[in-house]
Amino acid sequence: MPKSYSFGDFTIDLDRGCLVRAGEEVKLRPKVYEALKYLIENNNRLVSKEELIRAIWPASFVTDDSLVQCLVEVRRALGDEAQRCIKTVPRRGYMFVAEVKQVSGETRPGEGATSTPTGVAVAPSPGRVSPQQPAVVPPALIVRKTNYTALALVVTILVFVNVGLYFFFRDERPKDDAIHSIAVMPLVNASGDPNLEYLSDGITENIINSLSRLPKLKVMARATVFRYKGQEADPIKVGHELKVGAMLTGRVVQQGNNLTVNVDLVNVADGSQLWGEKYDRKLSDIFAVQEEITRQISDKLRLKLTGEEQKQLSRRYTENAEAYRAYLLGRFFWERRTEDGMKKGIQHFQQAIDSDPSYTLAYVGLADCYLILYDYGFLSPKESAPKARAAATKALEIDETLAEAHASLAYFKFSYEWDWPGAEAEFRRAIELSPNYATAHHWYGYYLAVRGHFDESLAEMRRGEEIDPLSLIIKTNIGRLLFWERKYDLAIAQFKSVLEIDPNFASAREKLAEAYEAKQMYPEAIAEYQKWAALIGDSELAAQLGAAFAASGYEGAITKWIEHLGQTSEQDYTQRAMLHSAVGDKEQAFFWLSKAYDARSTWLYQLRVAPVFDGLRSDSRFADLQKRIGLER
Repeated sequence: MPKSYSFGDFTIDLDRGCLVRAGEEVKLRPKVYEALKYLIENNNRLVSKEELIRAIWPASFVTDDSLVQCLVEVRRALGDEAQRCIKTVPRRGYMFVAEVKQVSGETRPGEGATSTPTGVAVAPSPGRVSPQQPAVVPPALIVRKTNYTALALVVTILVFVNVGLYFFFRDERPKDDAIHSIAVMPLVNASGDPNLEYLSDGITENIINSLSRLPKLKVMARATVFRYKGQEADPIKVGHELKVGAMLTGRVVQQGNNLTVNVDLVNVADGSQLWGEKYDRKLSDIFAVQEEITRQISDKLRLKLTGEEQKQLSRRYTENAEAYRAYLLGRFFWERRTEDGMKKGIQHFQQAIDSDPSYTLAYVGLADCYLILYDYGFLSPKESAPKARAAATKALEIDETLAEAHASLAYFKFSYEWDWPGAEAEFRRAIELSPNYATAHHWYGYYLAVRGHFDESLAEMRRGEEIDPLSLIIKTNIGRLLFWERKYDLAIAQFKSVLEIDPNFASAREKLAEAYEAKQMYPEAIAEYQKWAALIGDSELAAQLGAAFAASGYEGAITKWIEHLGQTSEQDYTQRAMLHSAVGDKEQAFFWLSKAYDARSTWLYQLRVAPVFDGLRSDSRFADLQKRIGLER
């Protein structure tokens, strides 16, 4: 039997049960190791999902999600070698295709020998005693006469001593009651001035980000907790809804240069207060207050931190209070996700950079604003995208370990540059640096989806959803993934579940309309498109779609939509191509796809997976366009 398998720079050591690279062990969970080992043992053979699940979990029932997560972790462990080693066969299974070498075991010294040192009697193995030979009993096995009264006395004394020691030292036992999950509720702006809302929001976000750097602690993401902002919600009830062990609530008051912060930490299990504090400081002491709060939380939750984790907990990105104030305002406007919000965000992030040119998070904020401006069609890609790249790159020049900057650069690389390997590397680096950064998992899952890697995409998006369970955009993009897989009924159910949470979430309305359209449920599709148009402020389009559909049906409504676009700008090229494709006008669809390619128009990266283009796929021009974008199969 082989003792190990080797491929590339890696070795699977079967004796130790581990993966080794360049002499160092690569940490794998047991099930992840079993998945990799089974694929290697079946080298160059297609292993179905069902077979792999039976091999890894022979006595348990698990869903495909568990298997996909295993394969995601295998790919992460293999790093750059993953693409060369493991091939995903859509809807069928996986193949390990790299060359594998077996290293056979050799008999160790003494293995199989039956001789023993002279003069030592050995008890014969069961079933091997010769009937002609009496068994030799080793001296150690001879039972001697025992004084049972003395033995009983000794045992009794030991029992009493141990019981006494237990009660004496029970308060000194190692604590195993640490809380490993928390939600930081939006701190209330109690200043009486709505213009100071950015400060309470910013302190909340900073505490969340600091705690999220701790690998032992699960922290609810900003988008999830801010769903409760402005509500008189019972923190214990919210804690149970979010399935966390602790809740932090508080209030912020700013009066001139004076800052007061009240915080309370509550145990969700029994409602008891774990800790509470009031901080009366100068506004310039805001950094110290936030650091003190995060340290107290980690202490009260009984988290045992390494030196590096303690350092991360108190990490500051700027010492300049004015730069920090401008940054908080930038994030406040960025969160609105509107054209006006993005442009105001850019102004404030630039002010932060002017005050502190080494403020890395301000550069990331700048990059994210420009990403949204071209991704949402507010600015042309050629105008906005290079500025996003410059800002993200500058942040990484200052601090290469900033996960947020790697994620922003990754999104730029795949959405604008179509640099698929470069984007993959940046996403992996972001997740390695910050495993609890929900946006990195979400965007990476989206990237995998547009490339057709649906299983891995779902695993990443589910991980993002686990960190940020109330994020409407993550939930919507899970529905979009199902839509791209042509699982229309599941996609419709997913979009409806988002709209149950927020009926005014425009993206889910639009995607629900597309799913109805793909199922040729045209009345439902047009109705949803009308609601979507109204939500984005285009009431004229909403009215035109309804009237045109009533007069001339689905094709008439889409034709009216095309007319409504009028003088099409660069950011509308892909949408125009999609509309022409939807009504079967191939020549116009290819005309606008060509213009979209030249302009690097947003959404063109959906080309491989979007159902609306299915009618064009047999045309050689479509295959050529996919190849130029780097999306060939």
